[in-house]
Amino acid sequence: MTERIPFTRSSRAGPAFSTVLHPAIPRPRPSAENLLRVQRIQWNEGLLVIAAAGEIDLATAGRLEQALCGHLPAATVLDLSEVGFLGVAGLRVIESAAARARAERRTTGVVADSRPVLRLLQLFGTETKIPVYRRLDHAILEVPNQ
Repeated sequence: MTERIPFTRSSRAGPAFSTVLHPAIPRPRPSAENLLRVQRIQWNEGLLVIAAAGEIDLATAGRLEQALCGHLPAATVLDLSEVGFLGVAGLRVIESAAARARAERRTTGVVADSRPVLRLLQLFGTETKIPVYRRLDHAILEVPNQ
């Protein structure tokens, strides 16, 4: 025979149930424009610098892809020095842009100095296909001459 636990009304009307708990109202996620800023800088006639700042993930990778589409000059430097997070979706955008550049006989370089970005580039072997620089001035000097 099983023992039953007595249930009384008073236990249910205790202090824990007398107050109404309001669930936390979720905050809206910031827009892609606020999570990632992308700027195209025409450095000179043959060199374009695309500077990104923020987070590159599934929600924001499209903004980076838009900046890398269209007519591009002979050399493109992608400056990720102000990117705090790089997800696989962003990495795919970078690698497809570099593959397109190789097919069109253009050169591409990436500037990255934050650990999360460098770690992902290293894990997927991206630095073997695309030259990665720690400083923008080094990339600007070397990428057009490849």
